[in-house]
Amino acid sequence: MMIEITPLDTLFFRTGKPFTMGEDTFAEVFFPPSPSTIYGAIRSFLIFQRGGLEEFWAGKYKDELGTKTDKGSLKVTGPIILNDDQLLFPAPLDLIVDENTTLRRLDFIEKPSIFISDHTLPYIHIHKPKGKAEEAKGWITDIELVEYLNNKKSEFKITCKEGLFLYENKTGIARERNTNTTKEGHLYRIPMIRLNDKVSIVVKIEGVNDIPDVGILQLGGESKGAKFRRIEDKLQKFNNMDFNLENRLFKIYLATPAIFKKGWLPDWINDNYEGEFNGIKLKLIGACIGKPLHIGGWDIASKRPKPLRKAVPAGSVYYFEILDSSEFSKIKETFHLKNMSDINPEEGFGLGFVGR
Repeated sequence: MMIEITPLDTLFFRTGKPFTMGEDTFAEVFFPPSPSTIYGAIRSFLIFQRGGLEEFWAGKYKDELGTKTDKGSLKVTGPIILNDDQLLFPAPLDLIVDENTTLRRLDFIEKPSIFISDHTLPYIHIHKPKGKAEEAKGWITDIELVEYLNNKKSEFKITCKEGLFLYENKTGIARERNTNTTKEGHLYRIPMIRLNDKVSIVVKIEGVNDIPDVGILQLGGESKGAKFRRIEDKLQKFNNMDFNLENRLFKIYLATPAIFKKGWLPDWINDNYEGEFNGIKLKLIGACIGKPLHIGGWDIASKRPKPLRKAVPAGSVYYFEILDSSEFSKIKETFHLKNMSDINPEEGFGLGFVGR
Protein backbone atom coordinates (compact mmCIF):
# COMPACT_ATOMS: atom_id res chain seq x y z
CA MET A 1 0.00 0.00 0.00
CA MET A 2 1.02 3.63 -0.45
CA ILE A 3 0.41 6.29 2.18
CA GLU A 4 0.53 10.07 2.08
CA ILE A 5 2.15 11.73 5.10
CA THR A 6 1.14 15.30 5.91
CA PRO A 7 2.83 17.11 8.82
CA LEU A 8 0.70 18.84 11.44
CA ASP A 9 3.49 21.28 12.33
CA THR A 10 6.99 22.25 11.28
CA LEU A 11 9.52 19.44 10.77
CA PHE A 12 13.18 19.01 11.61
CA PHE A 13 15.40 16.61 9.64
CA ARG A 14 19.05 17.05 10.60
CA THR A 15 22.00 16.02 8.45
CA GLY A 16 24.65 13.63 9.72
CA LYS A 17 26.99 16.52 10.53
CA PRO A 18 27.70 16.57 14.29
CA PHE A 19 25.88 19.24 16.28
CA THR A 20 26.85 19.91 19.89
CA MET A 21 25.48 22.79 21.94
CA GLY A 22 28.35 24.94 23.12
CA GLU A 23 30.48 24.04 20.10
CA ASP A 24 28.06 24.61 17.22
CA THR A 25 25.46 27.35 16.86
CA PHE A 26 23.63 26.17 13.74
CA ALA A 27 22.20 22.76 12.86
CA GLU A 28 22.03 21.76 9.19
CA VAL A 29 18.80 20.24 7.85
CA PHE A 30 17.65 18.69 4.60
CA PHE A 31 14.43 17.68 2.85
CA PRO A 32 13.04 15.21 1.98
CA PRO A 33 14.14 13.17 5.00
CA SER A 34 16.40 10.15 4.84
CA PRO A 35 14.62 6.86 4.04
CA SER A 36 15.69 5.56 7.46
CA THR A 37 13.78 8.41 9.13
CA ILE A 38 10.56 7.43 7.40
CA TYR A 39 11.18 3.72 7.97
CA GLY A 40 11.73 4.32 11.67
CA ALA A 41 8.60 6.44 11.99
CA ILE A 42 6.43 3.81 10.30
CA ARG A 43 8.00 0.95 12.24
CA SER A 44 7.49 2.79 15.55
CA PHE A 45 3.86 3.52 14.68
CA LEU A 46 3.21 -0.14 13.87
CA ILE A 47 4.89 -1.31 17.11
CA PHE A 48 2.62 0.84 19.27
CA GLN A 49 -0.41 0.20 17.06
CA ARG A 50 0.04 -3.52 17.68
CA GLY A 51 0.67 -3.31 21.42
CA GLY A 52 3.86 -1.58 22.50
CA LEU A 53 7.58 -1.87 23.15
CA GLU A 54 7.40 -4.64 25.78
CA GLU A 55 5.74 -7.01 23.35
CA PHE A 56 8.16 -5.92 20.62
CA TRP A 57 11.19 -6.59 22.90
CA ALA A 58 9.67 -10.03 23.60
CA GLY A 59 9.69 -10.81 19.87
CA LYS A 60 5.92 -10.91 19.38
CA TYR A 61 6.11 -9.01 16.09
CA LYS A 62 9.46 -10.36 14.89
CA ASP A 63 8.16 -11.73 11.57
CA GLU A 64 6.93 -8.33 10.33
CA LEU A 65 8.69 -5.75 12.50
CA GLY A 66 11.79 -7.65 13.58
CA THR A 67 13.60 -7.55 16.93
CA LYS A 68 16.18 -5.38 18.67
CA THR A 69 18.90 -6.63 16.35
CA ASP A 70 17.07 -7.80 13.23
CA LYS A 71 14.52 -6.38 10.83
CA GLY A 72 11.33 -8.17 9.84
CA SER A 73 9.50 -8.25 6.52
CA LEU A 74 8.61 -4.54 6.62
CA LYS A 75 9.86 -2.86 3.45
CA VAL A 76 9.58 0.79 2.43
CA THR A 77 9.85 2.44 -1.00
CA GLY A 78 10.50 6.16 -0.86
CA PRO A 79 10.14 8.79 0.46
CA ILE A 80 8.95 10.83 -2.52
CA ILE A 81 7.62 14.39 -2.50
CA LEU A 82 3.99 14.94 -3.56
CA ASN A 83 3.11 18.45 -4.72
CA ASP A 84 -0.47 19.20 -5.73
CA ASP A 85 -1.09 15.50 -6.48
CA GLN A 86 2.05 15.27 -8.65
CA LEU A 87 5.17 13.32 -7.68
CA LEU A 88 8.47 15.19 -7.60
CA PHE A 89 11.86 13.51 -8.00
CA PRO A 90 15.38 14.88 -7.43
CA ALA A 91 16.80 16.32 -10.63
CA PRO A 92 19.09 13.76 -12.32
CA LEU A 93 22.72 14.77 -11.97
CA ASP A 94 23.45 14.24 -15.67
CA LEU A 95 21.43 17.42 -16.18
CA ILE A 96 22.73 20.96 -15.62
CA VAL A 97 21.00 24.27 -15.00
CA ASP A 98 21.79 26.86 -17.67
CA GLU A 99 21.65 30.66 -17.50
CA ASN A 100 17.89 30.54 -18.16
CA THR A 101 17.31 28.20 -15.19
CA THR A 102 16.40 25.40 -17.60
CA LEU A 103 17.56 21.84 -17.01
CA ARG A 104 19.55 20.47 -19.95
CA ARG A 105 21.19 17.13 -20.64
CA LEU A 106 24.95 16.80 -20.52
CA ASP A 107 26.55 15.15 -23.52
CA PHE A 108 27.66 11.57 -22.86
CA ILE A 109 30.79 10.89 -24.92
CA GLU A 110 33.71 8.49 -25.07
CA LYS A 111 36.57 9.83 -22.97
CA PRO A 112 39.08 11.70 -25.19
CA SER A 113 42.73 10.70 -25.00
CA ILE A 114 43.65 14.21 -23.83
CA PHE A 115 41.34 13.89 -20.83
CA ILE A 116 43.36 13.47 -17.62
CA SER A 117 41.63 11.88 -14.63
CA ASP A 118 42.17 9.32 -11.90
CA HIS A 119 39.06 7.38 -12.88
CA THR A 120 39.17 4.88 -15.72
CA LEU A 121 35.53 4.79 -16.82
CA PRO A 122 35.44 4.88 -20.63
CA TYR A 123 32.75 7.60 -20.96
CA ILE A 124 32.39 11.09 -19.49
CA HIS A 125 29.75 13.84 -19.37
CA ILE A 126 30.55 17.29 -20.76
CA HIS A 127 28.75 20.59 -21.32
CA LYS A 128 29.40 21.72 -24.89
CA PRO A 129 27.40 24.96 -25.25
CA LYS A 130 28.97 28.23 -24.18
CA GLY A 131 27.73 29.99 -21.09
CA LYS A 132 27.55 29.28 -17.40
CA ALA A 133 26.14 26.03 -16.08
CA GLU A 134 25.52 24.76 -12.59
CA GLU A 135 24.77 21.41 -10.99
CA ALA A 136 21.10 20.49 -11.06
CA LYS A 137 19.50 21.25 -7.69
CA GLY A 138 15.77 20.84 -7.38
CA TRP A 139 13.10 18.44 -8.57
CA ILE A 140 11.32 17.36 -11.75
CA THR A 141 7.77 16.04 -12.06
CA ASP A 142 6.85 12.40 -12.57
CA ILE A 143 5.75 13.23 -16.14
CA GLU A 144 9.15 14.71 -16.93
CA LEU A 145 10.93 11.80 -15.25
CA VAL A 146 9.18 9.40 -17.64
CA GLU A 147 10.34 11.54 -20.57
CA TYR A 148 13.84 11.67 -19.14
CA LEU A 149 14.00 7.88 -18.73
CA ASN A 150 12.69 7.40 -22.27
CA ASN A 151 15.31 9.87 -23.55
CA LYS A 152 12.62 11.87 -25.36
CA LYS A 153 13.53 15.37 -24.14
CA SER A 154 16.69 17.38 -23.65
CA GLU A 155 15.17 20.25 -21.65
CA PHE A 156 13.19 20.10 -18.41
CA LYS A 157 11.57 22.52 -15.99
CA ILE A 158 13.02 22.61 -12.50
CA THR A 159 11.03 22.94 -9.27
CA CYS A 160 12.98 24.73 -6.55
CA LYS A 161 12.62 24.37 -2.80
CA GLU A 162 11.02 27.83 -2.57
CA GLY A 163 7.92 26.36 -4.17
CA LEU A 164 7.72 23.49 -1.67
CA PHE A 165 8.65 24.67 1.82
CA LEU A 166 9.88 27.52 3.97
CA TYR A 167 12.49 27.68 6.72
CA GLU A 168 11.39 28.90 10.14
CA ASN A 169 14.32 29.46 12.47
CA LYS A 170 13.97 28.26 16.05
CA THR A 171 16.38 29.69 18.62
CA GLY A 172 17.20 27.95 21.89
CA ILE A 173 19.72 27.85 24.70
CA ALA A 174 20.85 25.10 27.06
CA ARG A 175 20.18 25.25 30.80
CA GLU A 176 22.13 24.16 33.86
CA ARG A 177 20.50 21.10 35.43
CA ASN A 178 20.99 22.21 39.04
CA THR A 179 20.10 25.90 38.85
CA ASN A 180 17.87 25.87 35.75
CA THR A 181 19.76 28.94 34.52
CA THR A 182 21.08 29.39 31.01
CA LYS A 183 24.52 28.12 30.04
CA GLU A 184 26.88 30.74 28.69
CA GLY A 185 27.86 30.17 25.06
CA HIS A 186 25.14 27.58 24.44
CA LEU A 187 22.87 29.62 22.17
CA TYR A 188 21.87 27.68 19.05
CA ARG A 189 19.58 28.00 16.05
CA ILE A 190 17.64 25.27 14.25
CA PRO A 191 15.97 25.85 10.86
CA MET A 192 12.59 24.13 10.98
CA ILE A 193 10.81 23.18 7.74
CA ARG A 194 7.22 24.16 7.06
CA LEU A 195 5.72 22.49 3.99
CA ASN A 196 3.42 24.46 1.72
CA ASP A 197 -0.28 23.59 1.80
CA LYS A 198 -0.27 21.18 -1.16
CA VAL A 199 3.06 19.46 -0.34
CA SER A 200 3.33 16.10 1.43
CA ILE A 201 5.44 12.92 1.47
CA VAL A 202 4.40 9.60 -0.03
CA VAL A 203 5.87 6.20 0.72
CA LYS A 204 5.02 2.65 -0.31
CA ILE A 205 4.81 0.01 2.43
CA GLU A 206 5.14 -3.73 1.85
CA GLY A 207 5.60 -6.84 3.97
CA VAL A 208 3.11 -6.05 6.76
CA ASN A 209 -0.62 -6.55 7.26
CA ASP A 210 -3.38 -4.73 9.12
CA ILE A 211 -2.16 -1.19 8.44
CA PRO A 212 -4.98 1.30 9.15
CA ASP A 213 -6.15 3.56 6.33
CA VAL A 214 -5.51 6.66 8.46
CA GLY A 215 -3.41 7.43 11.51
CA ILE A 216 -1.02 9.75 13.35
CA LEU A 217 2.71 9.11 13.64
CA GLN A 218 5.77 10.94 15.01
CA LEU A 219 8.26 12.18 12.47
CA GLY A 220 11.77 13.61 12.58
CA GLY A 221 13.55 15.54 15.30
CA GLU A 222 11.44 16.59 18.28
CA SER A 223 8.96 13.85 17.25
CA LYS A 224 6.56 16.22 15.51
CA GLY A 225 3.11 14.89 14.67
CA ALA A 226 2.08 13.95 11.13
CA LYS A 227 -1.09 12.37 9.80
CA PHE A 228 -1.19 9.72 7.10
CA ARG A 229 -3.82 8.23 4.84
CA ARG A 230 -3.91 5.41 2.33
CA ILE A 231 -3.82 6.54 -1.33
CA GLU A 232 -3.55 4.85 -4.71
CA ASP A 233 -0.10 3.67 -5.81
CA LYS A 234 1.27 6.65 -7.72
CA LEU A 235 4.29 4.68 -8.95
CA GLN A 236 2.11 2.47 -11.14
CA LYS A 237 2.68 4.72 -14.16
CA PHE A 238 6.35 3.69 -14.16
CA ASN A 239 5.41 -0.01 -14.48
CA ASN A 240 4.26 0.58 -18.06
CA MET A 241 7.65 1.72 -19.31
CA ASP A 242 8.98 -0.46 -22.11
CA PHE A 243 11.72 0.19 -24.63
CA ASN A 244 14.27 -1.86 -26.54
CA LEU A 245 18.00 -1.73 -25.96
CA GLU A 246 19.49 -2.10 -29.44
CA ASN A 247 22.74 -0.46 -28.38
CA ARG A 248 22.88 -2.72 -25.27
CA LEU A 249 23.16 0.36 -23.06
CA PHE A 250 20.93 1.60 -20.24
CA LYS A 251 21.13 3.83 -17.18
CA ILE A 252 19.89 3.63 -13.61
CA TYR A 253 18.65 6.78 -11.92
CA LEU A 254 18.54 6.80 -8.10
CA ALA A 255 15.48 8.53 -6.63
CA THR A 256 16.66 8.05 -3.02
CA PRO A 257 20.18 7.95 -1.51
CA ALA A 258 22.04 4.63 -1.70
CA ILE A 259 24.62 3.21 0.71
CA PHE A 260 27.20 1.05 -1.06
CA LYS A 261 29.94 -0.95 0.63
CA LYS A 262 32.55 0.44 -1.77
CA GLY A 263 31.58 4.07 -1.34
CA TRP A 264 30.11 5.20 -4.68
CA LEU A 265 30.41 1.76 -6.29
CA PRO A 266 27.89 -1.08 -5.80
CA ASP A 267 29.47 -4.11 -4.12
CA TRP A 268 28.83 -6.44 -7.07
CA ILE A 269 30.99 -4.36 -9.46
CA ASN A 270 34.67 -5.32 -9.51
CA ASP A 271 37.78 -3.18 -9.99
CA ASN A 272 37.41 -3.46 -13.77
CA TYR A 273 33.89 -2.01 -13.48
CA GLU A 274 32.34 -5.31 -14.50
CA GLY A 275 30.01 -7.51 -12.52
CA GLU A 276 27.08 -9.89 -12.49
CA PHE A 277 23.78 -9.17 -10.76
CA ASN A 278 20.82 -11.56 -10.83
CA GLY A 279 22.49 -13.44 -13.68
CA ILE A 280 22.98 -10.28 -15.78
CA LYS A 281 26.54 -9.47 -16.83
CA LEU A 282 27.17 -5.74 -16.94
CA LYS A 283 29.95 -3.19 -17.31
CA LEU A 284 29.78 0.26 -15.73
CA ILE A 285 30.81 2.76 -18.42
CA GLY A 286 29.94 6.10 -16.85
CA ALA A 287 28.38 7.82 -13.86
CA CYS A 288 27.18 11.20 -12.62
CA ILE A 289 27.36 11.30 -8.82
CA GLY A 290 26.97 14.14 -6.38
CA LYS A 291 28.75 14.84 -3.10
CA PRO A 292 28.19 12.10 -0.52
CA LEU A 293 25.56 12.42 2.19
CA HIS A 294 26.29 11.36 5.75
CA ILE A 295 23.51 9.13 7.07
CA GLY A 296 23.31 8.46 10.79
CA GLY A 297 20.49 8.35 13.32
CA TRP A 298 19.73 7.11 16.82
CA ASP A 299 19.53 3.44 17.78
CA ILE A 300 16.67 3.23 20.30
CA ALA A 301 17.41 -0.37 21.28
CA SER A 302 21.10 0.25 22.01
CA LYS A 303 20.56 3.85 23.16
CA ARG A 304 23.45 5.16 21.10
CA PRO A 305 24.06 6.79 17.70
CA LYS A 306 23.92 4.59 14.63
CA PRO A 307 27.11 4.23 12.56
CA LEU A 308 27.65 7.25 10.33
CA ARG A 309 27.76 6.08 6.71
CA LYS A 310 28.45 7.86 3.43
CA ALA A 311 25.62 7.61 0.92
CA VAL A 312 25.43 8.33 -2.80
CA PRO A 313 22.91 11.20 -3.08
CA ALA A 314 19.55 10.95 -4.79
CA GLY A 315 19.69 12.05 -8.43
CA SER A 316 22.88 10.12 -9.15
CA VAL A 317 22.95 8.21 -12.45
CA TYR A 318 24.90 5.07 -13.46
CA TYR A 319 25.41 4.02 -17.11
CA PHE A 320 25.79 0.34 -17.99
CA GLU A 321 26.63 -1.81 -20.99
CA ILE A 322 25.00 -5.26 -21.18
CA LEU A 323 27.66 -7.92 -21.77
CA ASP A 324 25.33 -10.89 -22.30
CA SER A 325 22.04 -11.56 -24.11
CA SER A 326 19.73 -10.26 -21.36
CA GLU A 327 16.61 -8.52 -22.67
CA PHE A 328 15.00 -5.35 -21.36
CA SER A 329 12.33 -7.34 -19.54
CA LYS A 330 14.99 -8.91 -17.31
CA ILE A 331 16.77 -5.58 -16.81
CA LYS A 332 13.47 -4.00 -15.80
CA GLU A 333 12.54 -6.86 -13.46
CA THR A 334 15.95 -6.65 -11.73
CA PHE A 335 16.56 -2.92 -11.36
CA HIS A 336 13.40 -0.92 -12.10
CA LEU A 337 11.54 0.36 -9.01
CA LYS A 338 13.86 -1.72 -6.84
CA ASN A 339 15.89 -0.61 -3.81
CA MET A 340 19.47 -1.22 -4.95
CA SER A 341 21.42 -0.14 -1.87
CA ASP A 342 23.97 -2.65 -0.53
CA ILE A 343 23.04 -1.61 3.03
CA ASN A 344 19.49 -1.23 4.37
CA PRO A 345 17.61 -1.49 1.06
CA GLU A 346 14.46 -2.46 3.00
CA GLU A 347 14.46 1.04 4.51
CA GLY A 348 14.07 2.63 1.06
CA PHE A 349 17.70 3.36 0.20
CA GLY A 350 18.71 3.22 -3.47
CA LEU A 351 15.33 3.35 -5.26
CA GLY A 352 16.31 2.80 -8.89
CA PHE A 353 14.62 3.63 -12.20
CA VAL A 354 15.83 2.15 -15.49
CA GLY A 355 16.23 4.54 -18.42
CA ARG A 356 17.18 4.44 -22.07
